[in-house]
Amino acid sequence: MSTMTDHLIEAADGVSLAVAGEGVEGADVKSMPVSTNGLSSELLEELAALAAEKVRLGGLRLMGEGGLLPELAQHLMQAALEAEMDVHLAAEAGRAGGRGSRSGGNMRNGYRAKKVMTEVGTVTVQVPRDRLGTFSPRLLPKYARRTGALDEMVLSLTAKGLTSGEIVAHLAEVYGMTTTKETVSTITDSDSGTRVPGGRGSITD
Repeated sequence: MSTMTDHLIEAADGVSLAVAGEGVEGADVKSMPVSTNGLSSELLEELAALAAEKVRLGGLRLMGEGGLLPELAQHLMQAALEAEMDVHLAAEAGRAGGRGSRSGGNMRNGYRAKKVMTEVGTVTVQVPRDRLGTFSPRLLPKYARRTGALDEMVLSLTAKGLTSGEIVAHLAEVYGMTTTKETVSTITDSDSGTRVPGGRGSITD
């Protein structure tokens, strides 16, 4: 079980910030215990109740297609991408003499779907785009199709002696993930090769 720590969730410019401390007062500040990953006890209890309900309805699937963890990963990754875009646009707006569009500045310009293989299964996120094309998310660099943690998993399985074919079968059976021997070889061959800047352990295809 995670150790719970007292934090304060403070709203600053529309963004919730977890701040350690006591005795802070104000309408925009709410005391809430959170885990080391910032998950409130209320959220953890809600997830536990959801898991229990899944079990009662016939079984809880954590990973792979239809699993709970890929769905959570998708929502968290989407939220992170939206936050990255907000930070990017705010930085460009505050940059003196920055490049601007005809409307006077950069802005959002729709989305593009991107399928990503993660350590809990394949998820599809909508990567936000900006009008000037200057946004490059750190979470999912332009050509990355896998998370660094998945690459590390493949390398670990390879070190245990599994062949590329066995790893492909393992990922399909356990995570519901469709991949190829070529992708596995790319990961293992690039172990000491090129890493995508800003994406921990991510390797481009």
